[in-house]
Amino acid sequence: MKIGLLYRSAPRTRRGAALMLSTMVLLVLILIMAQIKYSTDTGARVSRNEETLIVMDQAIESALLRVYEDLKADAEAAAEGGGDDPTGGVASAAAGQEQGAVDSKEDEWAKPERTSMNDLQLRIFIQDEDSKFNVLSLLTVNEEEAEKAFDRLVRIIEFSRMGTGGEISGIDAESMARVILEFMNRRQDQYLPDPVLISDIEDDEDLGLPWSLRELVALDPGLFPEDMFRDYRDEDDYVVHSLGSFLTVWSSIGTLDEMQSATGNNNAASQQNQNQQQNQNQQQNQNQQQNQNQQQQNQQNPLNNGNPQNPQNPQNQQNQQNPAAQQPSNSGSSSSPGTGASININTAPLAVLAGLMDGRDVSPRFWSAVLEFRNEEDEEAAPAEEEEPPLDEFGEEIVTRRFFSAPEDITEITGWDRLEPIVQGEILSLIKTESNVFSIFVTARKPTGQEQLEGQASRNEIERQEAEGQGLVRTVRSVVWRRSNGSQIDIIPLIRWEVVDYVPYEVLDFPDEDR
Repeated sequence: MKIGLLYRSAPRTRRGAALMLSTMVLLVLILIMAQIKYSTDTGARVSRNEETLIVMDQAIESALLRVYEDLKADAEAAAEGGGDDPTGGVASAAAGQEQGAVDSKEDEWAKPERTSMNDLQLRIFIQDEDSKFNVLSLLTVNEEEAEKAFDRLVRIIEFSRMGTGGEISGIDAESMARVILEFMNRRQDQYLPDPVLISDIEDDEDLGLPWSLRELVALDPGLFPEDMFRDYRDEDDYVVHSLGSFLTVWSSIGTLDEMQSATGNNNAASQQNQNQQQNQNQQQNQNQQQNQNQQQQNQQNPLNNGNPQNPQNPQNQQNQQNPAAQQPSNSGSSSSPGTGASININTAPLAVLAGLMDGRDVSPRFWSAVLEFRNEEDEEAAPAEEEEPPLDEFGEEIVTRRFFSAPEDITEITGWDRLEPIVQGEILSLIKTESNVFSIFVTARKPTGQEQLEGQASRNEIERQEAEGQGLVRTVRSVVWRRSNGSQIDIIPLIRWEVVDYVPYEVLDFPDEDR
């Protein structure tokens, strides 16, 4: 008897099942491995980006520290009477204005700069806040000047984006100005938290000063959308500037000691006015009593014909000749039109200059002539032919241009003689030639691999790449106050470090058509 194993073949319908299961297991393993690789690569990219951001922050910090020193050196050179100051250390000769550096677009700080550091492209761009209109002018104590400041704000908002896709109508500009005024005058009615500031007044809790223009975003999203506070390009590829390029809240700065000193002086002046008023009231009462006594004597003396006045009283004669002398003086109760609102005529954009005065009083052509004056080539300050001309951030030749060395230089502009004297005086009270507060924008960008292969791009391409965020881009703003403390120059940060979500464009006097 034979014993053996019987082999039975599987049915045709079940053949290949093991192979199918093996294939499915293999596919699952491939997917798991792909997911692991993808997660690992993502983590690696995130780590590299974090590392790049740290390098960017260090590069930006280094650039900021250098700019701080440059701003300080610029003021020190001007205070010493020249040196390496590109303006030659020209001092302001304005009557009643302290001598100081003349800041213009010919200064080194006013020229955007590009450099490279650790495979990063850095762009340094500085805006002086003194070239902008201070919205705090709406809180001027003098009602007439406060109304003028409100009208200026409306015009500047309307002119700021004229001719672009983000143009603001006159009605919307007035509504925006109303919202800003109510926001500062009615802080108790606002749902936005009111931070405690040293500028707060205990007796007036409704008065609140905004720390930044971006606070307005929380008020009315319809009037103040997010893009109102960033630079961008419209559908027609025109540059639309942020309101922060024309408005500010930082150009009227003072220390706590200065504020307390000013408050003490105001209290002393108020007390002095009260004492003068009391003395004048006492003097008037004495004069009235003397007049009454004299009138009684005159009534008893028929030789005086009943004249109620005493011609022998010199005080009565003085009061008759000068009726204003009978009223108590209240000097110092009204603020000067230019206090805290003066504009640097060398750096202010056209929208700010044109908004200072009503178009019926000052023609827009006059302000265009101001821009033409500060864009004329200064042949005396031009470099010699054998010297290499300086280059700007895009490698183009820098032309040395003229600037106003004092506010009175505006009288040389064509059309000044046709202005009314009162208009001329108001313009002079609203302009200056010195800047003390600066916004420093530092943009760090790591080019993509394709850009590194293609080499240097053109000016428009670079601006677009930065604005569109091609590559890894980081923009930081720092706002500083350059304070002159006697012979010492201090750089005081107001905003030390703020990451912004846009790359700022320079407000050009005469922008290129293809910009």
